[in-house]
Amino acid sequence: MTSQTPEFLKSELPAIQLFQKLGYTYLNGAQDDERASINEAILEDRLKSAIKRINPWLNENNVKNAFKEITSFASASLMEANEIIHKLISTQAYTPKQIIDGKKTYHGVAFIDFENIENNDFLVVNQMKFKGLEKNSIPDLVVFINGMPLAVIECKSPKAQGAEAEAISDLRYYQINSEKLFRYNQVCAGIYKVGGRYGAIGAKEEHYQVYRSEDTKSLEALLESKPTAQDILLYNLFNKERFLDVIRNFIIYQVSEGSKVKILPRYQQIRATNKTIHKLQTDNEGGVVWHTQGSGKSITMVYLATKMRREESGFKNPTIIILTDRTDLDDQISRTFHRCGFQNPIQATSVRHLKKLLEDDYGKTIMTTIQKFQETDDEGNIIKVSKEEIEVVSEKENLFVMVDEAHRTQYGFLAGFMRKALKNAKFIAFTGTPIDTEQKSTLGKFYGGKYLDVYNIKQSVEDGATLPILYEDCIPDLYVEKELLEKQFKYYFENESEQKQAKLKQEATSLKKQMTAKQRIKRIAEHIINHYKNKIYPDGYKGMVVCYNRQSAIAYKKAFDKLKEAGKHGFSSKIVMSFSPKKDPAEYTQIATPDTEIKQVIEDFKLPFGDGSILNKAGKKQFNNDALMIVSDMLLTGYDVPVAMVMYLDKPLKAHSLLQAIARVNRTRGSKPAGLIVDYCGITDHLVAAMEIFSGELEPGDVMVNISEEITKLKLRHNRLVAFFQGLGINRIKQRQEYVDKAVHYLEPEDIRDNFKELLKKFNTSLNIVLPDESALEYKDDFSLFNEIRLEAANAYVDKSLRISKDESKKLQSLIDEHLRAKGIVSLLDEPVSIIDVEKFQEEIDNTKSGKSKELKISNRLRHKIKVEIDNNPDFYGPLADKLEELIEMRKKNQITQVELFMEFDQIQLKIVNKNKEAESMGFKSDREFAVYKTLEHTLDDAKGITGQIFDGIQEELSITEWQAKTEVKKSMRKNIKNVLRGKMEPKDIQSTTVSLVDLIKRN
Repeated sequence: MTSQTPEFLKSELPAIQLFQKLGYTYLNGAQDDERASINEAILEDRLKSAIKRINPWLNENNVKNAFKEITSFASASLMEANEIIHKLISTQAYTPKQIIDGKKTYHGVAFIDFENIENNDFLVVNQMKFKGLEKNSIPDLVVFINGMPLAVIECKSPKAQGAEAEAISDLRYYQINSEKLFRYNQVCAGIYKVGGRYGAIGAKEEHYQVYRSEDTKSLEALLESKPTAQDILLYNLFNKERFLDVIRNFIIYQVSEGSKVKILPRYQQIRATNKTIHKLQTDNEGGVVWHTQGSGKSITMVYLATKMRREESGFKNPTIIILTDRTDLDDQISRTFHRCGFQNPIQATSVRHLKKLLEDDYGKTIMTTIQKFQETDDEGNIIKVSKEEIEVVSEKENLFVMVDEAHRTQYGFLAGFMRKALKNAKFIAFTGTPIDTEQKSTLGKFYGGKYLDVYNIKQSVEDGATLPILYEDCIPDLYVEKELLEKQFKYYFENESEQKQAKLKQEATSLKKQMTAKQRIKRIAEHIINHYKNKIYPDGYKGMVVCYNRQSAIAYKKAFDKLKEAGKHGFSSKIVMSFSPKKDPAEYTQIATPDTEIKQVIEDFKLPFGDGSILNKAGKKQFNNDALMIVSDMLLTGYDVPVAMVMYLDKPLKAHSLLQAIARVNRTRGSKPAGLIVDYCGITDHLVAAMEIFSGELEPGDVMVNISEEITKLKLRHNRLVAFFQGLGINRIKQRQEYVDKAVHYLEPEDIRDNFKELLKKFNTSLNIVLPDESALEYKDDFSLFNEIRLEAANAYVDKSLRISKDESKKLQSLIDEHLRAKGIVSLLDEPVSIIDVEKFQEEIDNTKSGKSKELKISNRLRHKIKVEIDNNPDFYGPLADKLEELIEMRKKNQITQVELFMEFDQIQLKIVNKNKEAESMGFKSDREFAVYKTLEHTLDDAKGITGQIFDGIQEELSITEWQAKTEVKKSMRKNIKNVLRGKMEPKDIQSTTVSLVDLIKRN
């Protein structure tokens, strides 16, 4: 590489200079090469010297042995060799025999000194040649520590077309061409000044990651200038302390789809782990890590557990409990820890097992569910306990509890039992969807203050860690045969009282009855099959169908199978749901996946389409041809299935439940562009509300309450509740059953009953806010007592004449099935819209809500289309927008007929459709060229020719990856555009026109 190329001047040289500022020695590999041959990957003298320096107790023979151990070993693949070397350099796994002071010893040999950073030899070399299978490889930069090539960096010019892809492609080629170099590799990076990504050996391009930093002050001080994106990546990965930290604590090998892969940490995982360690060390308490769904929370927990085990962290061989609220998540995290090679994670199988595991002081990693903290008798039956009876299982100070999906587990008495049982434990909560309401605040349950770390859904999408989620509305167009329905209703229920008939009608119009209506499900099933066949299956992806309840899940399966029998499709579908043997109809067990097969079906669904009989080397399936997974409650959280691209949603979910569900389809895989939600039940308002919380736009202070104040309020509300029954003259603790009986009798008058319910509601609210704080546990017995009284009173004083029986409920459902019709599926969106930008999503939805008439529907569609496109080409769409509003106003004043209005609408639509033809006829190759031309045509005579000159002048800038976010590139574009415009318009107008044009090009 000559010193005059843009690649060297803009990327390679600044990188070398930054490494030097970080304290690395620099060598020009083209001129100074310490190796005897380009066949060698390590620098022998430096490595041997480091082994001696770091391990002064080693004799000469064992120095040679240690050198041989890390340079000469058998391996079946590059990945296997890489894993062997990583273990040697990060764990002191090599323990040679040596006589020291007359005694035989087996000390571990350190190849890197992680405790004394400056005791290592840090070197960066450029343009060093390595023997290749074809021609020799010459990577731009190789980073050596103690003579071992631990990183390879490829540099590109910021003006090179496809710079990022080219850099990563080169790195992948070097791994094949010069495999020996990459046996020692810990990080590969491709940089091009204005950007950069890093990845592990074997990683595909889509798995290379960006590095973002919240704080660049120290880097700015080091550089004495504003850092580039390249600087940020290099500084954060390769400053000496961080690089050693990554090598030692943040590298994982695991099996994925039958093959061993190497995983490097994402920047938020490093940040969250180190922030949490710091908080535990300095404040002796944990907190909440909020990382969005799909951002690798389970792996972050592995990193945190790994680092906590390090002696220098100061936690003295801690016991770490990984806590979930569901057995399937417990299994999933256990598998993650095992796959990542974590030492001895133990899955607690029962309450007794958990207690036994916590008895000794030896540091363990224990996986368990919160249900293990429920008190049980000798036969395993749940028993009620008071605060005094809760057993303290462990008083260890160095006991740490990592709580997964903390938004679901940490609010009730069960959480209170756990905190009482683990008296001195410190809690670290992990959540992708924190609850922040007055009654439930994830943050409030874990020490308050601020989040330990936040990585929200918007950041994840920007980084490419997860995919955008697109929304498509597909609402069933329903109508009821009202007269026939009322006639049949009267036939069935005319002998019932007016009150009972009113209640039956209310039940008949309930959401449940309509959601499960046969005609509705039939129409939606037809739409799902057509949508999936045309838009999803051709690209090889799968879909999930989320149903209102188990009954509707069965109905969807039957509908899909009926369409398959009729030859409408050839897709296989499976239902995964729970069973209630005593209540379920026989067909449930015949149609749904049996309990014994659920686990396998869930795992198989993750596999791509293909020949199901083909097995990998381990004898496991590689392919599965189930296209649609039908669920109701199962698999809506914690289920990673990258091959699923679409979720057909027919369940009115809200808040965190909604966000968790739709995140099932946002995992990256191959060229998958986005996850898609097809909404059949109108969840847009819930989606907007959920996104406002989970995009990080609400501050903790907006929703958190002062716990100490709420404890006082709880005590007051408890006193009022106790005083309410004071006149009974019975001791509620010693004579509990008599107290309940008398209280229920006392509540017979409706007004007294209403007063009691209001007092109890306020007491329950305060209790929910305070839990799991230990101060709330003293109210456990009274909580149980007063809620039992409420239930008994409700049963005692219910008007049984108004109760709807099972038979009556079935009759109502049959009436709805018979008389509710679905004409088809209505969508007001021209195309799916992204939900990631909350304001834009709300705007899109607002603009596509229409009235019932065709007139309103068409006008709103046109408005929506124009509004979406007008920013991209204001001079084309602006006049159309004005014309549309003029027509709507004329129609309001009856100045034109509806027929004339529709004709005018057709003309507007025709212009939009023909826009591309007009652009093509003028020789424009893209929307952005046509948009610039439309802007210039009113002010310049030769607008077409000048547009061509502008795009010729900025061609290089437009080829730069993500140029829209790069200030220097946009500055260069403005300069080139000004050069074109000079002499063609008034000097005073050039600046504003240039800024407008760059902004316009950016939007296109």
